[in-house]
Amino acid sequence: MFDTIRNAWKIVDLRKKLIYTFVMLVIFRLGSCIPVPMLDASQMGQIFNTENTMFGFIDIVSGGAFQNATIFAMSITPYINASIIMQLLCVAIPALERLQKQGEDGRKKIAQIQRYGTVVLALIQAIGLYFLLRSYGAVSNPGWLSGIVIVSSFVAGTAFLMWLGEQITEKGVGNGISLIIFAGIVSRIPSMVTSLYAYIKSDTVNWI
Repeated sequence: MFDTIRNAWKIVDLRKKLIYTFVMLVIFRLGSCIPVPMLDASQMGQIFNTENTMFGFIDIVSGGAFQNATIFAMSITPYINASIIMQLLCVAIPALERLQKQGEDGRKKIAQIQRYGTVVLALIQAIGLYFLLRSYGAVSNPGWLSGIVIVSSFVAGTAFLMWLGEQITEKGVGNGISLIIFAGIVSRIPSMVTSLYAYIKSDTVNWI
């Protein structure tokens, strides 16, 4: 594996793509540290202390961005959902199926529709997430202004991640969306290991 990486680094074009991909992933991780205004990060931490498995799953996929109440809290899940829906629609709707078979132009049009679908799904998910967080008391000064700010931040974060993933796919190495998901999950490994060690040390779980 190391020989493969070493040989790939010697190729100028591939080295540029590797560096570009790395920079984009660093930007993703930096964005995961930008907090959403009007969300109480300390209250978010208390929510996770209640061992809410649904929130825990969202946080793993987002690479800790959800627990820290940052702009990438929803991660790239609306894009994935839009992609799955579009694939199903291309089978069910003849017009989309014909569009899919029109070559590069058809695929570009489908990709454009998928982007719009991502924003719509992100908006729906962000609104639902806002009301859910408000019910848990994680929203500071609940009201229409805080709702607009928080929902807009979530949607903008997802849209930026969608753009970031497409840039990696086009100019970097591998599938950008998959790499963003991978980077988010990998970034949670150190905290997972620390938590597991604490559980073992306190005899909460068996070391096996």
